[in-house]
Amino acid sequence: MTKTIISGTTQFKYEELEEERKSFGLTVFPSGQVVFKTPKKAPTAERQAFLLKKYPWVQRQQQFFKQFRPKSQCFTSGSDVLYLGRRYQLIVNTGKEEKISFAGSTLIIGGEKNVQALLIAFMKARAERVFAERLQVCLKLFPDYVGEKFSLKIRQMKKRWGSYLKGGTIALNIDLIKAPKRCIDYVILHELCHHRHKAHNKDFFALLEQKCPHYKALKIELERKVLG
Repeated sequence: MTKTIISGTTQFKYEELEEERKSFGLTVFPSGQVVFKTPKKAPTAERQAFLLKKYPWVQRQQQFFKQFRPKSQCFTSGSDVLYLGRRYQLIVNTGKEEKISFAGSTLIIGGEKNVQALLIAFMKARAERVFAERLQVCLKLFPDYVGEKFSLKIRQMKKRWGSYLKGGTIALNIDLIKAPKRCIDYVILHELCHHRHKAHNKDFFALLEQKCPHYKALKIELERKVLG
């Protein structure tokens, strides 16, 4: 449920989610959206007091993410294409057969009329292959998962890089193909930790730090390289 808190000059909107939990949780997404998770029985006064106390932090997070506003992809010759952390110059060969390939620091596409469709299909195919490879690499850090089955789904997501679904399925944002492999690994490791700990509690973060000691730096790098 979308709500607005107002106190003096303080005013911001947030999504409130009531859950079976013992403490409050607050998340600011790269889009600037604020999600507030609260115990179902928490009094309204306690909820508002928590939000007002956290408001300066919310502002800092929103300002931080404003640095990395997403840039729309251009599909004309000379524009940039981001792939696995590197920028490539897009070269469109008008009138050539429909194909796409890397050549040094360029990405060459034939068939000007279908440039957008070709590039999207190419990136999706690359994402399927690369994400599957990285999942296998990351699973080696979880020997206790041996024998369990995990699968991947690739989605367009606005609010998150990945999500752990039921039955060992991990959904990954297709835009992750723009990030370096170490950042892709961080997201996959994050979701694999949810196989053991569903909530973002201290046990979850202890496991994440064990499997990915530099996860905080990788999260910042991911935001900067893909959203910047």
